[in-house]
Amino acid sequence: MSLLTAADPPPVHVLNDRGASPILLVSDHDANAFPEALDNLGLPPDERLRHIAYDIGIARIARLLSARFDAPLIATGYSRLICDCNRHPYTRDSIPEIADGTVVPGNAGLTDEDRRARYEALFHPYHQAVAETLDRMIAGGAPPLLVALHSFTPALRSGGPERPWEIGFLWGDDDRASAVMLERFRALNPELCVGANQPYSGGSPIGYTVPVHGERRHLHNVTVEFRQDLVADDAGASLWAARFGDALAELLRSGLPH
Repeated sequence: MSLLTAADPPPVHVLNDRGASPILLVSDHDANAFPEALDNLGLPPDERLRHIAYDIGIARIARLLSARFDAPLIATGYSRLICDCNRHPYTRDSIPEIADGTVVPGNAGLTDEDRRARYEALFHPYHQAVAETLDRMIAGGAPPLLVALHSFTPALRSGGPERPWEIGFLWGDDDRASAVMLERFRALNPELCVGANQPYSGGSPIGYTVPVHGERRHLHNVTVEFRQDLVADDAGASLWAARFGDALAELLRSGLPH
């Protein structure tokens, strides 16, 4: 039995798929929707609006960047609490029973079959769309720049130490594009607090999308994290999309490093 019905939103949103830009934007935690069959995982509305459910502010930033650069955008259609599309399947953080102190009733006591149904409905369609789009762009002759968009909480956890960074650039084994983006962004915004592999390291083994789709193809990639209190409303998201976009435009003008 499928997890989704005809009344549910699609599991993945592919926007501007034929955009002319040599960029693919991905948004792993874009939405906070829940399939009707899962009854909101037993969570009240206020919890479904928290960062535990999605990356606050990223949906607007992603769409503004897609429009500005005429770039394809692939975004998840459901909350990361159902299954996190930036975590390896069957790991603890993939379908959390507790998220930043909040117990998630609908994630308790799941069987492997329950988990498999979520991956089949949500995880695999998203990553299939990313893979197919990258393959098509590469076949067109220009290996794209993979840009992963995320946002982070102002504090490490509820009541935890504050994070001073307003934006952060992350990387793992390949910093070719990230190092240049960091330099360009700091040059354009010297007054801002910019994190280099902050608020956490892109070399962490937790992430899935960039290592699997970008690094395995040896593609240039940039992972950016915006602080959520700065991008939670439309005005803030627009401002930070413009700031990031200006640095991205500089990167494209100067050419990607080898």
